[in-house]
Amino acid sequence: MSKLLNQNEIDALLGVSDEDEAKNLDLDELNSLMLADLHRNVSPYNFKRPRLFSQDQMRVMNQVHEAFARDLSVYLSAQLRTIVEITLTAMDQVLYSEFVMSSAHPSALFVVEVVDRGQQLVFEMDPRLVIFTIEKLFGGTGRFLRKPRETSQIEQRIMSKVMARAFQELEKAWSQVAEMQFRESAFESNAEFVQIIPGSEPAIIGTFEVRVYEHHSFMNVCYPYIMLERVLGRAGMKQWLTSATTEVPSDVRDEYNFTLQTMDVSMRAELGRTTLSITDLLGLSEGDVILLKNRADEPIKVYIGELPKFKASAGKSGNQRAVRVVEILDTDISGTNKNE
Repeated sequence: MSKLLNQNEIDALLGVSDEDEAKNLDLDELNSLMLADLHRNVSPYNFKRPRLFSQDQMRVMNQVHEAFARDLSVYLSAQLRTIVEITLTAMDQVLYSEFVMSSAHPSALFVVEVVDRGQQLVFEMDPRLVIFTIEKLFGGTGRFLRKPRETSQIEQRIMSKVMARAFQELEKAWSQVAEMQFRESAFESNAEFVQIIPGSEPAIIGTFEVRVYEHHSFMNVCYPYIMLERVLGRAGMKQWLTSATTEVPSDVRDEYNFTLQTMDVSMRAELGRTTLSITDLLGLSEGDVILLKNRADEPIKVYIGELPKFKASAGKSGNQRAVRVVEILDTDISGTNKNE
């Protein structure tokens, strides 16, 4: 630092009230302390590569992939009859070309199509983990190769069955944010042959550590930025983020309750049901009797909207037809009675 500190600056820095004590301080030491504090509070920022996602969006992606790691580790542990620990270690923003260069040959790269979105992602696995998984599935002891090798077509087809379940777990993890469906479209052992987006385009890499016994392995999921930007930028996503962190004020909650309580809903009582053929229906005339499936002494159902909510008996109230509620039905949104 080229500018020397005056006495007031020194007192403000150290909170010293005794002027004589402050004069005895070493200014070089103070400069070193201020420089150290300056470096501790400043973090580098690359303006050529700006961060494209907010902290809230990155937090959501971490939650999604941590849930995926837990569910996949449970599935693999059951299938391989051994404890498999999968941990999310990082969610990084890189250029797609950097991901390609970081993937060593040979590798196990599953190109995954995101159905109905016109996008693809890449799921990379350590080829040694692939061979270990296949051997365990066929009843072997399982071993980790010292040097990775390319997988055969037979091994690829066997592993595709396992990956189909892995993609289901990834769909389940993403379902709290957006509905997505993943389907394997290709397999490659060399990342240079996988060009889902231009190399200069940004991508988000989820890196997982896989531990089996004392062996350490890895998995990577590479998302194109443009796909996640469409998912994480939706209005529903913003609402999900807000509801996860912000409590609804009491006055707003009271307004919601008042609106719901004064809302008009349709209500109807159903005397019974029957089934008629088109011929019988066309042949009906005034005075004909239609036989219902209900008995006359059975309660009738009362519907709120399309859901049965009450059982009631039919009657009169003055000159008006009326029903008297005799039972409240505990039905879910599909109309199924939970008590039955």
